[in-house]
Amino acid sequence: MAAATPQPASGTARRPQPPPRTPRAAATSAEPAPRSSPPRAEREPTSPSRPSFSPIRLGDAATLSDVGRRMHDNEDAALSLPDVPLYAIADGSGALWPAGLTLRVLTEHARHISDYQDKVANETDSSSRLAVGHFFESVFNLASRMVKEEMGRRAEGRATAAAVALTLMGPFAYVAHVGDARAYLYRDRKLRCLTTDHTLAMVQLKRGELSPEDYQKSPFKKTLTQAIGVTPELRPDIAEVRVAAGDLLLLCSDGLHRMLSDRQIFEILGLDLPVDARAERLVEAANEAGGKDNITVHLVPVLGSGADDRAGDDAGDGDEAQTSKRSERVDIARVLGKCFLFEKISDAERLLIAPYFEYQAYDAGAVICREGDPGDSLFVVVQGRIRVTYQRAHLIDIGPGGWAGEIALAREGPRTATLTARDKVLLLTLTRARFLEIMRRRPALGTQLALPLLEFVGRRVIDLRSRFSRISELMAGHPPSEGMS
Repeated sequence: MAAATPQPASGTARRPQPPPRTPRAAATSAEPAPRSSPPRAEREPTSPSRPSFSPIRLGDAATLSDVGRRMHDNEDAALSLPDVPLYAIADGSGALWPAGLTLRVLTEHARHISDYQDKVANETDSSSRLAVGHFFESVFNLASRMVKEEMGRRAEGRATAAAVALTLMGPFAYVAHVGDARAYLYRDRKLRCLTTDHTLAMVQLKRGELSPEDYQKSPFKKTLTQAIGVTPELRPDIAEVRVAAGDLLLLCSDGLHRMLSDRQIFEILGLDLPVDARAERLVEAANEAGGKDNITVHLVPVLGSGADDRAGDDAGDGDEAQTSKRSERVDIARVLGKCFLFEKISDAERLLIAPYFEYQAYDAGAVICREGDPGDSLFVVVQGRIRVTYQRAHLIDIGPGGWAGEIALAREGPRTATLTARDKVLLLTLTRARFLEIMRRRPALGTQLALPLLEFVGRRVIDLRSRFSRISELMAGHPPSEGMS
């Protein structure tokens, strides 16, 4: 549904208005309010339940690594552990051994992944999901220290590696990466890059110092700002992706994406060929385009269970079954992008903050929060609709992509409206504590989130002053000042 700036439910109701008008609240996905019902006693807020997700598994992956047309040696390395599951690519530079050493460290620690899988699958809470990122961060930093130590022993000059790793936990795929190795998601005949290159050219592009055209020609596209073996402390990006049957995940070294545009990759992944044949075609096309570097790919299909294995095969299913299948294919990055707080950041950046949110499910009629109760969370509607009421008067309904409670991220205080589930509702909830954690751990990204929040608070203060001024004039018997409404 369409988005406009929502405002209720976080201690931020619109300013009081002179009688007989009723205070209003803005929200996304709004529907006109019907005539209000007779006053009723409000129920206590309902504790949310954990949402249930369909079983997901990874299919047989296709893995290929090729030396390319210009290189004499293959400094790439690929890791495939389908039983874990764990897939990774390391793209070495300066020597053959850094990529292999990086993947050896990953292999040695892969046995710990099952501990996180059980927690994420059973709990899906933010603490369990964020722990996955902490695991990859510690393993990547260990690999970096070992590469640096080995480089010191060999005294052969600088040797580094970029890396990207993929695992599956419950309904989520986690992608960890440093450097310019990439991950892509192919879904519903659309291709999305899940990673952001850690290069100087990318930094300049995001700062506005390069145009997209200049970025493509920049000599700094291969100058890494993070790499295993050189960066004192790595801060790998950890993307959390809700996956569903029919998705296709691609990991690749820069030897692929520097030779092929995203459009060319999309066209090959869309071919009606087996997964291994499409992987072969990717490598062939990169070589045909010049093959200037080593080329390594993992192509990993996502499966459901039984009849869910084929994407889009809904024939014969009832309405409830089809709704369930569609719910598994919700695009969290796009849902967050409808909220003013996250609309200016990229899809890849939204995936970085996804594990900071709680998934909360409510049945129809459940009270999510009550006017006057303490509040510390932003709510973003993923599925279903919630009703916003103030003093038992219906203000507005909020649908998918809508939000409420944003002021709670700036300061804790009483809720100014009651939120009730109109039907089965799935929410993403970001607490103030998690918001501050994003600010601490990712200050550059946190700044991009803080600025729109400050602008929003500033507009609310100006609006409040205007309304109080109007009320004062009316109480004094003067007509409202020109331009005030």
